Amino acid sequence: MNTLTFLKRVCCTAMITVASSAWSMSSAPSDDSAREILAHRGASGMYPQSTWLAFDQALQQGADVLEMDVHLSKDDVVIVNHDEDFTKTTGSNELVKNLTLAEIKMMDAGYKFSPDGGATFPFRGMGLEVLTLEEVLTYFPNENINVEMKANSRLLAEKLWALIRDAGAESRSAVASQHTKAMNQFREVSNGKVKTSATIAELTAASIAWSTGFGWAYKPKFQLAQIPYAIVTKPYLDFFRKKGVKSHVWTVNDADKIERVFELGADGVIGDYPDRIYQALVERGERPPLN
Repeated sequence: MNTLTFLKRVCCTAMITVASSAWSMSSAPSDDSAREILAHRGASGMYPQSTWLAFDQALQQGADVLEMDVHLSKDDVVIVNHDEDFTKTTGSNELVKNLTLAEIKMMDAGYKFSPDGGATFPFRGMGLEVLTLEEVLTYFPNENINVEMKANSRLLAEKLWALIRDAGAESRSAVASQHTKAMNQFREVSNGKVKTSATIAELTAASIAWSTGFGWAYKPKFQLAQIPYAIVTKPYLDFFRKKGVKSHVWTVNDADKIERVFELGADGVIGDYPDRIYQALVERGERPPLN
């Protein structure tokens, strides 16, 4: 059974045992200002993912946080890319870890993006490059970032911390990883100076504690719970809130689902279209219209 299937079953079981009074509570979070718009690889529904253009446009669309993923190159540079290879971005099936920065920089990061299912490729040859995390921190020196470590690597964790520290970006950064080894290493070297999200193992443990009635005893080591849309319920989000943990739900792009997530009380939504999330908050009276 994969982890998502397991979490779905845990949450479904808990829905049977949760008292009905939990559903009668107000769906609005205690602090509406905490609701965040996290741009998933930038405004990746409209622009080539994880490029400076996608990140810049996400900010123009009202994003609060630039979400991205990182790997190490062959020469140990922290590269911003979701997958372990570049098939979906540059068209290359080469692994990030097998290429040097110089080789990666020769690629066209806008090559594979098509807004119309492959009829056109408007960003080819526009000079978009695969970015390093250092470049992101330099290009966007004041913006909040959410960085997921894709590889289960202690070295990646150490390199990531060094970049955040040297940029003075501790207070505007959050770090996530599915992997326990990488996250433990990051927490150790950063010494609690950067917010972190729950690993898969931690999210599973929290789900079991909540669903079996032992949630009162659970003590999270994380400040954020980034949760797939498929398993989100109001009591589940309420559990994290009572623990002082903010909840972000991914990856949500449909207007009705975005609204549902906010109704359930999520503190933030991660999506490919930050303008849609922003508009949902406008309609809720929580954000002013964009000019």
